[in-house]
Amino acid sequence: YHRRSIAETTMFRFKTIFGGNLSARQFDNQAVELFIKCVALNRMIQIAKPDSYKVEA
Repeated sequence: YHRRSIAETTMFRFKTIFGGNLSARQFDNQAVELFIKCVALNRMIQIAKPDSYKVEA
């Protein structure tokens, strides 16, 4: 259940940012378009993550 929930959240985030439709008509171009959108989404996620570091007690 947990993995499915993460996948559904990721797809919701993807469709919210980029929309649910592709603008390319040919399959090869659609694949490239999806790849570029996934790279952009991954960069946005990495930018939003906080840097973690050890804190001495």
